[in-house]
Amino acid sequence: MFYSPQDMIVDLFGEDEHGVRTFWEFNSNRTTPTPIPMVKENSYPESHLAKIRHPHSNAFLDLNDDNAPDLFLTTVDDFELWLYNQETGAFVLNNKIPLPPGVDPNRHTVGQSLFLDMELEGKMDHVLPVCFDDETSSKGHGGKYCINGTIFVYSDNMWHNLKTNFFDSKKTQWGFAKNGPVYTDTITVRGGDFNMDGYPDLLVTLGNGETTKVCFLENAPCMTSCDKFGRDFIVRWEALTPMNTGTVLGVFYDLLQDGILDVILVNSLPNNKFAVSAFKNNLDYDANFVKVMVITPSLDQTLPDLSGPLGKHKRTPGTNLPGPKISYRTSTAEGDPRVAVSTQLPQSAHFALGLPYTIFGLGRTPNFIETLGVGMWNRTRAWGFLIPNSQMVVILTSQTYPDMWKAQLFVTPSKLILQSVLALVSTCLLIVAIIGVLYFKERREDRRERLREAHRFHFDAM
Repeated sequence: MFYSPQDMIVDLFGEDEHGVRTFWEFNSNRTTPTPIPMVKENSYPESHLAKIRHPHSNAFLDLNDDNAPDLFLTTVDDFELWLYNQETGAFVLNNKIPLPPGVDPNRHTVGQSLFLDMELEGKMDHVLPVCFDDETSSKGHGGKYCINGTIFVYSDNMWHNLKTNFFDSKKTQWGFAKNGPVYTDTITVRGGDFNMDGYPDLLVTLGNGETTKVCFLENAPCMTSCDKFGRDFIVRWEALTPMNTGTVLGVFYDLLQDGILDVILVNSLPNNKFAVSAFKNNLDYDANFVKVMVITPSLDQTLPDLSGPLGKHKRTPGTNLPGPKISYRTSTAEGDPRVAVSTQLPQSAHFALGLPYTIFGLGRTPNFIETLGVGMWNRTRAWGFLIPNSQMVVILTSQTYPDMWKAQLFVTPSKLILQSVLALVSTCLLIVAIIGVLYFKERREDRRERLREAHRFHFDAM
């Protein structure tokens, strides 16, 4: 799923029944979408366009920092980067990224790609889980969980092997769940800032024998080599217990709409049945956040107006837009600058289940958000000095003039803000009490002075 800038209607991209890469463009009258080949016939030699991997993890996001979403395609041989050309309105093949060193797609299992700002440097990194178990051998073929797995990160034009440790506290080895039924047929990692420290974390389904569970992987500073990368993923085995026992899928979601990410879990039951449960994230400290949702201005004119206490009013416009780049800049409590970037709904196939909004954790940073920017269609607009714990809805009302983009801001009071208000009110009451006592003493002294003046013997009157 991607967004065409011509008509503000979400379109689809994929392969047709003949294996031809095709865009399906939808229109406002809801008729059959128009299929358009991605490239003209004979534009590229057949050897240059590999088959899309199945299941794929194609993405629609800005990868060259021009505020226009590009296409990232996962093929059976490599990864293709197609950049959006504003002049022609088409996607042009720019680069091919090879698989990580030592990965053979015919023997090894390549998981689903994910894009995160791993180091808070204002750029998107490519996160890729890989299982090195040999699928061509009798021992590795059809295994339900991975024995030799790792997580790669593609950053600054090179792959980094994080060599993630999947041994729990009892020295039991776990691995990526794979080759299973629905939800575990491929290796999928999902991102979100669970502990609200600013660095995006992961959820992944791990297996051990016949047991599976969704585990939380914290984005933490690297304590080993990490192949010259500054961050690592550490499995926090007790984070979701005991609710993650027997689970096959986990996704982040803000259930209470309070800016803190919770976890929705899918439990496996007998007879191929499943049940959904939720894990509420109870942080033991008061963390700040900023939540942003970018929507289109489109309205369904066939729906009636809504009735409210103040009369009828139009329905809320738009749907969640795939592809916009969202970034912010602020300062930490120590005064160090912090930047981060994310993309709203970059992936939409094969249970990608990305958030329909973006939540940036700010930790305990009490400072204002200096700038928050949204980029789309080679246009960008920034808003300055946002209060922490704000939820912002941006409506892209124009493709040409970003100054016309509308923003609605909602502030969620945190414990820190409430404590500050309580302290301020207490201080004001104390000052009022002190003023009242001083005023009362002054009045009493004035009364005594008048009494003494009235009883004084005036010698001048004699």
